[in-house]
Amino acid sequence: MALSTYTELKTSIANWLNRTDLTSEIAEDFIVLAEKDFNSKLRIRKMITSTSITIDSETESIPADFLQIRDFFITEGGTKYALKYITPAQMDQIKGSSTSGMPSTFTILGDNFRFAPTPASTYTATINYYKEFDPLSSTNTSNYILSNHPSIYLYGALYHAANFLGGIEPRQVQQWQQQYVTALERLERNDREDQYGNAPLQQRSDVTVASSFNDNYVAITNNNQ
Repeated sequence: MALSTYTELKTSIANWLNRTDLTSEIAEDFIVLAEKDFNSKLRIRKMITSTSITIDSETESIPADFLQIRDFFITEGGTKYALKYITPAQMDQIKGSSTSGMPSTFTILGDNFRFAPTPASTYTATINYYKEFDPLSSTNTSNYILSNHPSIYLYGALYHAANFLGGIEPRQVQQWQQQYVTALERLERNDREDQYGNAPLQQRSDVTVASSFNDNYVAITNNNQ
């Protein structure tokens, strides 16, 4: 069975489970859960996007598909000024005594960036960030993961299906989970090798997949989630 489209993926999952009565569950639960899971774990080049935002108030909305900051800077007079991330608690300390000016720091609160100092004018900033992969649907029938690494979708969905159904032989569930983890690790390893070649690597916490459902890393993300 091919795995190049959304329809083919759903059919393949049903075949692996030997169940033809789970059409809604496969589409609305198992595939969606796999997508949410690998979006929270993967940090690869294909997830990086860039956009400009206008900063003219203390808070500005985060992009809807935002996962994690890569870098953030203001361009003023042809010069780029990097914005430094600080924690919400540190921001509160700064805001207690700060004046207005060009922002030099930011934090994340809920669905907003918060800046200090408070903007004294209107500034144009660029944010490079990790975004979610576009989810599969009847109108979006493929994406980078399905086209290039379909085993991530297949084994991730099968693992979630096993937790839903119950009664599947434990060794089979463990095998699906391990194959899912291996597929994620392979993708990230290939991505790092493509970026750095044979150069010595320094481990970055934001590109580490420790295991399928037990991550131990610290990243600059939404502090309220």
